[in-house]
Amino acid sequence: MHHEPKKSSLSSAAAQNGVLFGTAVCSSDLLSQPITRAILGNCSIITPEYELKWDAVCRVQENLEYSAADQLISFAADNALAVHGHTLWWHEAVPQGLQMTSDKQFREAALNHLTSTAARYAGQLHSWDVVNESLELDHGRRDGLRETRFLAAFGPDYIEIAFREAALLDPNAILVLNEMGLEYDSPAAEGKRRQMLALLEREKARGTPIACLGVQSHLTALEQPRDHPDFRRFLREVRAMGLSVMITEMDVSDHLCPRDRKQRDAIVAETYRSYLELVLAEADVLAVSTWGLSDGRTWLNGFRPRLDGAPQRPLLFDRAARRKQAWHGVRDALLSGRQTGSELSGLRIGTD
Repeated sequence: MHHEPKKSSLSSAAAQNGVLFGTAVCSSDLLSQPITRAILGNCSIITPEYELKWDAVCRVQENLEYSAADQLISFAADNALAVHGHTLWWHEAVPQGLQMTSDKQFREAALNHLTSTAARYAGQLHSWDVVNESLELDHGRRDGLRETRFLAAFGPDYIEIAFREAALLDPNAILVLNEMGLEYDSPAAEGKRRQMLALLEREKARGTPIACLGVQSHLTALEQPRDHPDFRRFLREVRAMGLSVMITEMDVSDHLCPRDRKQRDAIVAETYRSYLELVLAEADVLAVSTWGLSDGRTWLNGFRPRLDGAPQRPLLFDRAARRKQAWHGVRDALLSGRQTGSELSGLRIGTD
């Protein structure tokens, strides 16, 4: 089997600006030759979609099971792909049996999971989503934190605790705080951006080793503005704090688009291109990852089905793993992306 020539790959386009390009992968993807070929032809980094989540690793209480995660991580190692670990602490991945335990039991279990998982893969991962989705302004706290089992059991220090522990166990991994909804155009999203800047300032002041902000980037075509001054300003402030950014879960829902495929695909492609150009212009971007490569595998048909019943077309390859206009839109943005400081990384690459 031959891979596509690398010059026509998204990873080589991204590499010109010192950026990794990747996708979320689950172990069943490895059974599909067309998807595996698309991954190997286009990606320099992969994210296990669910295999590293706490409830996937701990299906039976007290019993951690890593074989599915191991399979993805060895696939990556065999093919010289970096791995982004997703995710150590997330409120929606708490094992069933731990929802009702005492705070003390929950703290022990959460720390045990974090330490065994980070220690098992120490030195093998490029980066970790240490904490995922920690903000929820509707919960009404002044600090904007989401009311979760983690917050209840540890208090607001839980973010610092998780990052310090991860940094001790895997000092070379880039530690990411991953969040959703930072990229939307609404007063609620602007409120979340403000709270995120305040959270990052608080944590930085305490020495919490957050190196990078993960911006999930689940976008909606026809809702995501091309020029987004509030989001631009936010990315500049993140950069001014010395933090890098990863686009961690990008896809473009087409549920508001016309049914006509050509029109839909053009609108989706343009959404990818203009969004990526904006982020690459304003942030110190380490990696860009989509949440899957092929439309046949998207979560959006279940989460946000189209009213006309047509399947969504939110990703870069169609169900037959053929490139769509979105692939070209992403490649154009990666090639033209004026990475901040890319002159420096060019010099760095030149002296290796």
